Amino acid sequence: MIIMLLTSSPLLTSCNKENASAPEPPGERQTGFIKDDVTPEDQGTINGYFWSLYREGGSASITHGSGGNFAISYSNVNDVVGGKGWNPGSARTVGYNVGALSGSYNFVGVYGWTTNPLIEYYVAEMGSVTGGTYVNTMSSDGHSYSFYKSLRVDAPSIIGTATFWQYKDTWGGASTAQNRSVNMANHINNWRNTGGQGFGSYNYMILALEAWGGKSGYINATVW
Repeated sequence: MIIMLLTSSPLLTSCNKENASAPEPPGERQTGFIKDDVTPEDQGTINGYFWSLYREGGSASITHGSGGNFAISYSNVNDVVGGKGWNPGSARTVGYNVGALSGSYNFVGVYGWTTNPLIEYYVAEMGSVTGGTYVNTMSSDGHSYSFYKSLRVDAPSIIGTATFWQYKDTWGGASTAQNRSVNMANHINNWRNTGGQGFGSYNYMILALEAWGGKSGYINATVW
């Protein structure tokens, strides 16, 4: 087992992005942060999968099981985003199983980036990523997803501080301990056709958890 740790306070014993000055609107990531205790994104490959973990404030750790399995523990984080998948991503069908999920979080699902244009994208299988401008509702894998887009100005990104668009699809009805799938081609085609900014060149794409606003928790999940 390979373990990567990122800490700024005592490490969790169980197995990026900023500090907000005001509460965020429901379902939307905080904006207008003052950077404080930021750990640059750590990334790597293991068992043929790409992994990434980004943290601001608090503490967080990621551990890797066999294949696409991973676990993330986090405590009192301003923001943590982490998980396992592929680099580059693709219009593939992402299989996953969230075996355990405890504490508090904002999002679990498919998360990734494109360049040219720079876009941060979410497909929320658990939790919610709304906020910004509602675009449309699309159907995929037997579920209805609400598509929102929002502009991030001078915010952390895979190329440093930048201005970029977020594409955010939310279903949120998944449960733990079940094999599920996300047909990313359906989401990408809808984003490309209706998002207004098209869809760029693939950077990484992972099954991820994100939590912000002082949350603590744990996830153990497998992606394939």
